[in-house]
Amino acid sequence: MVPVWLFAAYLLVQYALHERSRFEQDALQTARQVSLVVEGELANLQTTLNGLSKSAALANGDLEAFRGEALSLVEGTDRIIVLRDLERNQLLNTEIGYGADLPPIEPISAGDREKLRASGVFVSDVFASKDSKTYRIAVATKVPAPTGEDLVLSISVPTARIRDVMMPAVPEGWTVGIGDRDGNYVARSRSHEEMTGKPGLPEYLEKIVGRSGSFTSRNYEGITLLAGYYRSSYSDWFYTANMPLSDVQAPLWRSLAAICGIGLLALLVSIALGYVVGKRFTGATADLAARAEALGHGRTVEPMSTSVTEFAAIAQALVDAERAIAERRYELETVLETVPAAVWFTYDPKALQVIRNRFAAELMGLPTDVRKSFGAPDLVINTVAVKDGHTVSREDRPLSRAMRGELTDNEEFAYTLPSGVERFLLSSARPIRSPSGNIIGAVQISLDITDRKRGEEHRKLLVNELNHRVKNTLAVVRSIASQTIRNATTLPEAGRTLSNRLISLAKAHDILTQQNWSGADLNDLITASIKPHASIERFQISGGKVWLPPNVALSFALALHELTTNAIKYGALSNAKGKVSISWKLVGQKQQRRLELEWRETGGPTVGPIERKGFGTQLLERIFASDSAGRIVLTFERSGLACDFRVNLFEPNEAEAHFPSSET
Repeated sequence: MVPVWLFAAYLLVQYALHERSRFEQDALQTARQVSLVVEGELANLQTTLNGLSKSAALANGDLEAFRGEALSLVEGTDRIIVLRDLERNQLLNTEIGYGADLPPIEPISAGDREKLRASGVFVSDVFASKDSKTYRIAVATKVPAPTGEDLVLSISVPTARIRDVMMPAVPEGWTVGIGDRDGNYVARSRSHEEMTGKPGLPEYLEKIVGRSGSFTSRNYEGITLLAGYYRSSYSDWFYTANMPLSDVQAPLWRSLAAICGIGLLALLVSIALGYVVGKRFTGATADLAARAEALGHGRTVEPMSTSVTEFAAIAQALVDAERAIAERRYELETVLETVPAAVWFTYDPKALQVIRNRFAAELMGLPTDVRKSFGAPDLVINTVAVKDGHTVSREDRPLSRAMRGELTDNEEFAYTLPSGVERFLLSSARPIRSPSGNIIGAVQISLDITDRKRGEEHRKLLVNELNHRVKNTLAVVRSIASQTIRNATTLPEAGRTLSNRLISLAKAHDILTQQNWSGADLNDLITASIKPHASIERFQISGGKVWLPPNVALSFALALHELTTNAIKYGALSNAKGKVSISWKLVGQKQQRRLELEWRETGGPTVGPIERKGFGTQLLERIFASDSAGRIVLTFERSGLACDFRVNLFEPNEAEAHFPSSET
């Protein structure tokens, strides 16, 4: 029975060590979990500061407007936002009205200044509030001042807020405390109000060394605790999770009593069962060894029936291990067959025999409906690989180089398959080494970036098109500005006229932008051109749905602007009775389509002979002067101005509007 007792003692010691280790890990894990929750709240406060620091009012030095923005963020909460310098001066405090004298505060310590310089943000220690009744913590960030040295923007919350945030992460039966860099309590899951702002026990604090760990120490009540701690690199606070050592040791004492009872019982029956157990022990040992060997060679491990409970448990563990290994293998195969990345394995020194996953087979144009089981090697297919404009031989491709011990990362290749399809792949490769360090194979992983490469080419085309349109627009603006200034009698008149024409052009641009510059609806364009200048009720608008190309839409926007402003100054819209009718129709089909639009003014002043054409009239006549674009006819009838448009709607090769040159 001596070996039995020794075995029981060994189990007890191992159990005690395991339980102690488990509680230490639980304590450390609890401290880490609480730190994640609290640090997340601190990060939220920092995010609020980062958003507020981008305020235009702050950048312009408008503290009153900036205070309004800050108040909108903290209204209805217990948060306080302060803007200060690095010394003792406050520039803004949401708790104190704007314009009131702001009391001096403690200067920022050298350590916090260093943190501001290094990372631009720091978390404060716990400090008493203005009324000294509550304790608060603050998150601060550096913001540039309009003039002079940088300022500090901070947001503070009561420590009770930190306590409320961490409570959901505190397991039942544990006591969690948070301390600042000086060892003062920030928050505590129990007795928070009594402990916040107070220093911890010196004998407790001196054991918190390094980033994380565990220890035993007495608390204020003299109870010995098992504690795990974690110190955050973000706030430099430490988080501790504590449990009375007696609670940790209680299961050990219960286990000791149980083992002693079992040992006494075993002492009574061991002599009677010794012979039977010894005989069966040898057979069970052989069966167990056979199953262990099967597991080592990757064979199926069969369940074992034995009266030796320990052996049965070990045998079941071997069965479970074999199943777990098989499950992991199936999972790995499933992942490799599912992941949208091409994977190749090879154990061939020349990398001509490869094992592919499904995605690799698809990229290479191979069938994937009926395939060998994963892990069966297959011959590579003949492809042409190009890198940086140069053809790459089979020996210089990533998988072959990895077989020679080279590492490749994120190299782009263009592969031409036997079918002629071109694929762009981003490839990385690594050698597979044995435990002794010898290269036994290689693996290559490639991402299909064909769509990305084509997208890049498409973006280049879009940028070129944008440059083209911007140049055309600038030419239009230059022409309008030149002619407007040349025909204006005074500078203020030129400014007003030019502004109105540019606004009309901008509204047409807005409509085109909403449609990605694919064109504009004629009715929407007419409405947008008229509304800024006259009441739409004085217009009679009729016509079917017509889609204008971008160049024609810009030309019509300027033409309608000129007609509307002319009608307001001299025509039908210069009195209260005049009307304007706008009607249109489409003539022809496809590339021969032509838009015929009529502008008729009635009820206005009698129109007399026109002795001199102004710039507006000249602009109208020149907008569609090109034979390819169409033409415009102005008729000054006594009843009012009549304007007839005949505009071709095919898109010219050069997508630009027909405007009068500034040099004519």
